[in-house]
Amino acid sequence: MANQFPNSGKLSPNKYKDNPKKPDMTGELVMTKDAIKELLAESPADEVTIKLGAWKMQGAHGEWVRLSWNNYKPKAPVNPYVQPKQDTLDDSDIPF
Repeated sequence: MANQFPNSGKLSPNKYKDNPKKPDMTGELVMTKDAIKELLAESPADEVTIKLGAWKMQGAHGEWVRLSWNNYKPKAPVNPYVQPKQDTLDDSDIPF
């Protein structure tokens, strides 16, 4: 699966669940080293938030969930009192 969907994973029902403390589903999330390095480099904090997307799928062995991740980057708050920087144009070569 890692080759088909890079930086993705899969969850399947836990066939070994014999008590309520065991997880309902188990699986894996496969990430490239480059993706992990990028996550660490982009985050100044000790924590990295990863958003997950999930799709219910049907396979030969029953239902499973395909996972996809996205590095969550919160948007910087916009200050309504600060005007965006305007590019200054050099119009000296315009013939009119």
